[in-house]
Amino acid sequence: MNANGHWNEELQAALDLLAQGRPEDCTAKLRTLLRSCDNAPLCRAMALEGLARALFAQRQAAEAVAALEESLALLGVAAGPSSPLTLGVMQNLAHLRLEMGDFEGSAALGQEAVKACESAFGAQSPRVASALLHLSAAYYRNKDWNTAEQCLLRARSIWEECARISGVPDQQMGTCLNNLGRLYEECGQLDRGIALHRKAVALRQDVLGDHEDTAFSLGNLGVALASAGQWDEGARTLEAAVACYECVGKGTSREAESYRKNLDLCRRALQEQSAPPAAESAAHGQDEREGLLAEIIERELVMFLATPNEGGTASCQQQPDSFRIMRRMVHEPLSRASLVSYLEDLRRAESEGRNFMIEKYARMDDRLPPLGDSPLLDVIADAETVFMREASARYPHVIVSDGSGAFKNYLRCELETLSPATLELYAQDLDRARREGRNPAMERYACLARLLGKGSLENFEKSAAHAAASR
Repeated sequence: MNANGHWNEELQAALDLLAQGRPEDCTAKLRTLLRSCDNAPLCRAMALEGLARALFAQRQAAEAVAALEESLALLGVAAGPSSPLTLGVMQNLAHLRLEMGDFEGSAALGQEAVKACESAFGAQSPRVASALLHLSAAYYRNKDWNTAEQCLLRARSIWEECARISGVPDQQMGTCLNNLGRLYEECGQLDRGIALHRKAVALRQDVLGDHEDTAFSLGNLGVALASAGQWDEGARTLEAAVACYECVGKGTSREAESYRKNLDLCRRALQEQSAPPAAESAAHGQDEREGLLAEIIERELVMFLATPNEGGTASCQQQPDSFRIMRRMVHEPLSRASLVSYLEDLRRAESEGRNFMIEKYARMDDRLPPLGDSPLLDVIADAETVFMREASARYPHVIVSDGSGAFKNYLRCELETLSPATLELYAQDLDRARREGRNPAMERYACLARLLGKGSLENFEKSAAHAAASR
């Protein structure tokens, strides 16, 4: 049967099982097909490609890579190195290597795919643009923003020229605009990111109408608007995104749920802006704030206790109450909006298997490359350093001056774990404090004084000065 070309029916039947969420059944069917097509290279190559997808769905990444590598070698001979099938498998392999954390291997395959497309179809081919879009993902994931931007801008230019000639935009242009928008958000250029998300929404609404991709672009725009503090338009845009997901039958998808959470954040921020400053509202707000802080600190504590330490459990990990006090102090000056956004960061990290404490300490020891390069990282760290210097000058016995830069390094490594939205809100908090004549560092140590039973910061300083004189 396979020799007569009917193997593609068996292949499609197996892939249908994968589409139905049955990767184990798909794997079994494809292994049966592979045993019967040893002498048909194209059959074997395509079956291996499908098997790789099924294996990856079962979290068998190493086996999936091996299957794709064999498929790629077979297709290079059976279909040619620049055939769409070969290039497709090459890009799938690059994506899989990226998911496994092999940035260099993924980028090398992506570069090979771009060169093959250029050689076979010309430098201005839409196939080259597609290969550049895939390649940009490796640089984006490795936070090489400049190279990722170059790939995306070149791909965008190719698709724009093709659309000018044909009058029909390529659907991948929407993905390109989305990714560029996200890239600029990561770099702290929110206005540029928002402008690109608007273009992606307009393109997809025009070409696709109500579609999952349209909903995704609306969601990206809504999140970017919220990050810029444009809560009203952000809420309306996120409402449209969720409605679009529901319209296409994807209302319970992970993406739709994520945008619902961002919509709730926008609505709470709008309520906070319009809430009357009554005593009852203030009391309710304080209770809510304490609830936010409690959940944040407990989630941080779980991460802290799970952080490995050379030589076994660290002594500080055996004192959770001290950890709670120090983290409560750290978060004291932050606004409710910042706390809500950071709590979402923690929840998202937990779902993704990330541990902010491990990442922070690994960065401090230079065991990880930078986790972000937003200009806000230095803006916040510099502002907090100035606040600390001023606070230390006034309360030198409690707030000891740091001449080594350790405080700034610690803070910056912690800031790198935060989302662009939380960084933006944090920076707004510091700017507001400066305009109001407040010092967040003093607010933190005043909180510490209360938690330690010292009363006021002034009393804490007098007690520390007396202890120092006694020694």
